[in-house]
Amino acid sequence: MADWSQLPKDLLHLISQKLNSQFYQLRFRSVCSSWRSSTPQNHHNHHHHLNLPPKFPNPSNNDSTNDDSTFPLSKRTLFLISPPPNQQTLHPWLIKIGPDSRDQSHLWHPLSRDKHFPLHFPNLIDFNQLPVIDLGCEFVIGNFPSQSSSLPLNNSLYMEKVVVFDADADTWQIGNGKAKAKANRCSVLLTIHISGKLAVFRCGDERCDERWTIIPEMLTPYDDVCVFNGRPVAVDSTGRAVVVGADLSVELVAEPVFGGDKKFLVESDGELLLVDKYLSCLVSCLRDDGDGEGDGGGVYEIEHGFAECEFCEIGRERAVRFHVFRLDQKEKKWVEVKSLEDRVLFLGEDCAFSASAFDLRIGYGNCVIFRDDVYSDSQSSELGVGVFHLGQFRIAPLSCFPCYSMFFWPPPEWVGLH
Repeated sequence: MADWSQLPKDLLHLISQKLNSQFYQLRFRSVCSSWRSSTPQNHHNHHHHLNLPPKFPNPSNNDSTNDDSTFPLSKRTLFLISPPPNQQTLHPWLIKIGPDSRDQSHLWHPLSRDKHFPLHFPNLIDFNQLPVIDLGCEFVIGNFPSQSSSLPLNNSLYMEKVVVFDADADTWQIGNGKAKAKANRCSVLLTIHISGKLAVFRCGDERCDERWTIIPEMLTPYDDVCVFNGRPVAVDSTGRAVVVGADLSVELVAEPVFGGDKKFLVESDGELLLVDKYLSCLVSCLRDDGDGEGDGGGVYEIEHGFAECEFCEIGRERAVRFHVFRLDQKEKKWVEVKSLEDRVLFLGEDCAFSASAFDLRIGYGNCVIFRDDVYSDSQSSELGVGVFHLGQFRIAPLSCFPCYSMFFWPPPEWVGLH
């Protein structure tokens, strides 16, 4: 049997350079002492975010001044944890792990910003004994629940998605494979201001002013941000996508597609996808049976119209369908995708990620799993989650798709947290 500890150091270093996850790097370094010594602990600086301050100022509505409020930044990682090799018929578990604003670690619902689960210690998940896939991470700025009535008016970040990266201060090139002087690198936060414009915070380089800058360019409000192929990308409500440069200029990546009401950016299998969410207003109505009582028909839901209703109350919006597009970088346009094949897309409050049906150990993919409060159960604490199947053009609560609902809480018995 080959002695893996004797692999050449230059080969080990090359392998480590391909590991684009802090978790994978830790597993790599834990194999043996020779593997650990083959690569510096922090050689992937753009994943460790060493230059970030513990708290960030709040960008005010006035671009020229920042108020005195500060907010913490929390990083959480999404894991798909599979059962031991001798239990391959069991389903995996999808979970998010990371700290809250007080730096206390929790298990979080993968699609929620503020819903964490109880875990009674002592309990231990030994990731070295289980197959684990790192599906990505999210960054949460602030310490307020997403639906808190006490949210201060000056919280102009508006609880939007945040992306964080370390890059060359001059080019914002990320992970170009060449060693850069530490003084020439900066850490960058990109998010969406309450005005709908992009907000940028830079620190770690002497040329960075360590304050928020609002990018004035905006044709329509931005919907989402992400990092793709080492570049920060933003998309607005029309589907127009831009890349943000180190000089805070924006360059067109894709022309608009229009159509839906909310745009999401998702990297899937090396491609950048645009998910276009269509919403429809629900109206709860009391049907009139014609008996003059006006209360015998029961409550039902219709979309938009008010026909045959005695009493109507405008309710929340709900998702009715999704369209998916992939980025054609050469033509700078979005091309509609009719099928995701075996891919499954997940749309959370602060993150969007994807996984294959093979890794999820299910028979099919081609679905979008998303947060939607319409599917929340007022009688329980379950999070509202919906599923849209592209092939069937069908949308339904997560409970209607047992093969997907088993990924979430509670954890399967083989995890050992019961």
